[in-house]
Amino acid sequence: MKRPFQACLFFLMCTICMAQKKPLDHSVYDSWQTVANTQISTRGNYIAYEVNPQEGDGQLVIHPKRGKDIIVPRGHQLTITPNEQYAFCLIRPLFNDTRQAKIKKKKDHEMPRDTLAIIRLAKGEVTKIAHVASYKTGRKANDALAYISADTTYIPKKERANKNIGKPLFIHNLKTNAVDTFRHVDAYHFDKYGRHLAMTLKEKKDSTTIAVYHMDSRLTTMPRDDYRFHSLPTFDEEGTQLLFVASADTLSSGSKHCDLFYMKPTDAAPTLLIDHQSMKNLPDNWGLTQDASPFFSHDGRRIFAGVAEYQAPKDTTLVPFETAGLDIWNWDAPELPPMMKANLSKEKKRTSLAVYLPDIHQLLPLTTSKYDRISRINRGDAPCALSADQTKTIVETQWNMQNEVQLSLVDLSTGRRTPIASGCFERAQASPEGHFVTWYDLQARQWMLYDVARGEKRQLTAGIDVNWWDEDDDHPMMPEPYGLAGWTQGDRDVMVYDRYDIWKIPVYGSGRPVCLTAGEGRRSQRTFRYINVKHDDEARYIAPKETMLLSVFDHQTKQNGYATVSAAPATQAAARPPRLLVFGDYDFAHIRKAEDTQAYIYQRGNFQQPMDLYAADATLAKPQRLSAINPQQSDYNWGTAELYHWTAYDGTRLDGLLYKPENFDPQRQYPLMIYFYERRSETLFSYIMPQPSWSTVNITFYVSRGYVVFVPDIVYPLDGLPGEAAYNCVCSGAESLISQPWIDRHRVAIQGQSWGGYQVAYLITRTNMFCAAGAGAPVANMTSAYGGIRWESGMSRQFQYEQSQSRVGKPLWDAPDLYLKNSPLFGLPRVTTPVLIMHNDNDGAVPWYQGIEMFMGLRRLQKPAWLLEYNNEAHNLKERRNRRDLTIRMQQFFDHYMLNAPMPAWMKHGVPTMKKGQYFGLENADAAE
Repeated sequence: MKRPFQACLFFLMCTICMAQKKPLDHSVYDSWQTVANTQISTRGNYIAYEVNPQEGDGQLVIHPKRGKDIIVPRGHQLTITPNEQYAFCLIRPLFNDTRQAKIKKKKDHEMPRDTLAIIRLAKGEVTKIAHVASYKTGRKANDALAYISADTTYIPKKERANKNIGKPLFIHNLKTNAVDTFRHVDAYHFDKYGRHLAMTLKEKKDSTTIAVYHMDSRLTTMPRDDYRFHSLPTFDEEGTQLLFVASADTLSSGSKHCDLFYMKPTDAAPTLLIDHQSMKNLPDNWGLTQDASPFFSHDGRRIFAGVAEYQAPKDTTLVPFETAGLDIWNWDAPELPPMMKANLSKEKKRTSLAVYLPDIHQLLPLTTSKYDRISRINRGDAPCALSADQTKTIVETQWNMQNEVQLSLVDLSTGRRTPIASGCFERAQASPEGHFVTWYDLQARQWMLYDVARGEKRQLTAGIDVNWWDEDDDHPMMPEPYGLAGWTQGDRDVMVYDRYDIWKIPVYGSGRPVCLTAGEGRRSQRTFRYINVKHDDEARYIAPKETMLLSVFDHQTKQNGYATVSAAPATQAAARPPRLLVFGDYDFAHIRKAEDTQAYIYQRGNFQQPMDLYAADATLAKPQRLSAINPQQSDYNWGTAELYHWTAYDGTRLDGLLYKPENFDPQRQYPLMIYFYERRSETLFSYIMPQPSWSTVNITFYVSRGYVVFVPDIVYPLDGLPGEAAYNCVCSGAESLISQPWIDRHRVAIQGQSWGGYQVAYLITRTNMFCAAGAGAPVANMTSAYGGIRWESGMSRQFQYEQSQSRVGKPLWDAPDLYLKNSPLFGLPRVTTPVLIMHNDNDGAVPWYQGIEMFMGLRRLQKPAWLLEYNNEAHNLKERRNRRDLTIRMQQFFDHYMLNAPMPAWMKHGVPTMKKGQYFGLENADAAE
């Protein structure tokens, strides 16, 4: 197809105008950097972060309050000791060394390994230990370090490739500089304070022993017994008690029949708490398995463990080629085979929570149903647990995700259940100290409260004239709540969100609810949300007089920031509006506070500025920028981001995002790319780095190359016509833009993925205003998709049409006309737009056959269409090699129809399967001829 002369002229002019600043190309991705894994030390004297390219070698930076930065090339997994004397990290091998080893198909034990770095922070000294597989230290430990070595000089040659036995472990006391070694260590961990190290030793397959090493004495407790399997012992909070399970079973498959043991770190012999042969409170064929994972309550006075039905070992007498391969789908089964398969590995390890009864040496199961969610209260210290049981209504989740749940308290001494309430609930949870249970009642649209001591329930939020549910939710289901900020210390008050503000509601006495943010959020249309930056036990509560750190989002300008407000006011008259600390045209993320001082770090950026790391005091004023990533960005033609407003066909006022090239000239005409997915205007100030596509157009890339990119918000009336809603919003926005003199109305394209892919497919049946379209993983036929499976989770797709994103709101049999009207497949004869479809054969969200239905229909109708199927790939691409390929092909497709670029060979001639993996067809089709 020939393009008008002005398109060629435009393309040439873009190239000339961007001569001083280069357009982005596909070679830039690998070097583009991000800041990751930020940390601030306990006293705030050290700040650490990684700077990593998309592909290649990054670096770890440790920034001291005074002195020079410590740079560790390729450093990751950093730990800074609480006393700030040491830091530990691993150092990755050189990227190219690992790449070459993969090319040479090296065996696992021959691959390059990490190096351990021990850093003395005050002096900046770095000690390196090569060939380390992992390291650990106690969370509150200052001097304890242990690491598994992969150094083959410590491993006999005959054992190097054996994955069934343990590896050498080195234990380093940094205070005394003493180092001890253990061979054949399989698993290990320190107690919280680093006083003791528990480990399992594995000298041969299916046989383990346990040992406890004492850091101060350098002595080892190593109980000997006749058991073949031992789990890694678990410490209590103070590190003075341990639990583990052991079994004499030798079979390598199925469940091990385990006994439960207790010991103190110095005990020469553990105490048998429960023998698996004497368990009485469990269902038949239930008990402790190798996945029991016993643990203590926070105060160390109560023991919990997981129990499960024993799984039989693999029957070796059955011959696979003589055994039927069969899945049976039962109409009333709680789960169908696809879900069972998807969860099989988890299901094999799943256990139900049980509590140990010391008086009778038995385990009391708190539930045996996998659909009964048991939550410990007050970290297991409370006398009861909370049950949220969906067992009776679990089949209903096939089409109804807001099914009825039964809330109960479960007595940890008797197992007796005290029903609290039943209904359609969300976010049921106990208060930190366990005096109350709260939940949101979807039907009443109120937060509810249950007083555990009194056995009484009441509406918590009744009488307050605000909405507690998501006012923007346009799905055909009961809207969900904004949520809770938390509780004040002593369970005295609960903090509840409305759309904008935070309310403190007392639960004792006759106190009145207080809007802590003094209604400022609603007045200014700004949403305030609590950010918990506290550590350890303090993180459970909001202190009575705490200065609460808040995030701020302005719904009109889309600006962001941080603010503070006092938790103290007991009356509305005493409440004051939040105090803004930092606020503006930025995106803020990952704010962290030093544990023992008022020192903070956070990341900040916008579309023009990468998300760099900043340090500040409690005022967050005058932040110090620590990182300066992507200096090469200044060499490239970048872009600007702005809000765009228009009125939809039905009169709705809408917001969208408009991205223009940095060298934008209103006297010229630009091609318009439209990308959409739900509502995106809140991301106005997000940084979008150039990178290979997961499934969608990279906005920065296209803007840099002379496109204007439009991202419209889409809103949905509850009329069961989501396709028409997309038309109402997207096409009205496109019409508004093409009325501008700087948009070429003949060069407008759309692209979307998943739900956006469906909308692209629908829109090209509804209008011919687009010259090209890209649809990733589109649903083409709602009538067939309705009965399909989300293969990654094994779930039925029905709920998403009746309640969720697909927004039809009714079963297929109640409204077949809606399913037909919304299905692009039946409108394909009207399509005039060339379309590029991507749908991968391992898509776990949208069945692959949907893309095939669309393509086969267009092919039969002789409409220009291409289908990209990436083998063994998911809903969004995972492998970088495929992401690169898709990015190039999308650009070639859109440039051909938008910029009159030559058609590539793959579009004109395809790529024969005989040449797959050797020929890619990316060259000019005419040149190939």
